[in-house]
Amino acid sequence: MRIFLTYFFLIFFGTVNSQTIIKCKVLDSASKAPVMFANAGIVSKAFGTVTDEKGEFTLNVPDSLMNEKIRISILGYKSKDIYLKKLMNTPVLYLSEAAYNLSEVAVKPKKTKHKVLGNETTTKVSTCGFTSNTLGCEMGVKLNIKHKETQLKKLSFNIVRNIYDSLIFRVNIYKTTKDGKPGENILTKSLFVQPTSKTGLVEVDLSKLYLFVDEDVFVSIEWIKDLGDTKGLFFSCQLFGGTWYRQASQDKWSHIAAVGVGLFVDVEY
Repeated sequence: MRIFLTYFFLIFFGTVNSQTIIKCKVLDSASKAPVMFANAGIVSKAFGTVTDEKGEFTLNVPDSLMNEKIRISILGYKSKDIYLKKLMNTPVLYLSEAAYNLSEVAVKPKKTKHKVLGNETTTKVSTCGFTSNTLGCEMGVKLNIKHKETQLKKLSFNIVRNIYDSLIFRVNIYKTTKDGKPGENILTKSLFVQPTSKTGLVEVDLSKLYLFVDEDVFVSIEWIKDLGDTKGLFFSCQLFGGTWYRQASQDKWSHIAAVGVGLFVDVEY
């Protein structure tokens, strides 16, 4: 008898009694253009969302969180923290562009070795996926870097089942903190991925970003667009290998060892 195993990557978001609905628009301070897909959430708590194409977001805020600050952030802009009580009377927030000091990369001809890091699988037998539609939730894997100046060349993941007409994800790449969790994002601007086919292997070219790393990093995909439900979307996964996840924008990271979402990266060193 052939047995098909499906592993569901569960992201739980507790039900709360909301007291106030807060709506806000996030704009570029210079151009006044909408800032799309910015993260808005309380740091280290499973309470957050992502702005839409108009730069707008809506939050149902429970009484227990009204004294908290919310952080608005996106790569390329300076983050902004504001108390939820103040946000009630702030229909528009402006973000200023951040300046980055980019170090020069010297590319020298040399013999290179190729390797695949992460959970390399394209199976259709074992699958996992977001089972919450909380915008800003992420799932990712740790890349164990063994060699100095390892270049990240290509990210791949396999969509096994998809009932939606269009998908969009954000790819994030994080440094490792002292306690072994995802930390600072090493990218300087958002990297969006829109698969051209409903199912199958998705490949993301990282080579032109010239990402050279000396230590372990994490790579993740982030759910940033409301499609109404996530039960129609599943990715290849494997037993073990591990998956790192967080429930919402700005939330703390957690780890599950038993299931490894199929995210893998081609590297050169």
